[in-house]
Amino acid sequence: MTKVLRCSDVGFECEAVIRAETEEEVLKKAAEHVQSVHNLKEISDEVVEKVRAAIQDE
Repeated sequence: MTKVLRCSDVGFECEAVIRAETEEEVLKKAAEHVQSVHNLKEISDEVVEKVRAAIQDE
């Protein structure tokens, strides 16, 4: 089952949707996304937990 994360579900005003086969892949893609698109250089543990909580099965 594919995992999906909507950037807006984490609190960003963003239409991005990230899909991957595993939670770890979603986390990796999400980290790349927030660094390149939202210029967030450091990702706090709080943000990681928000991302984990927002990941859903598709």
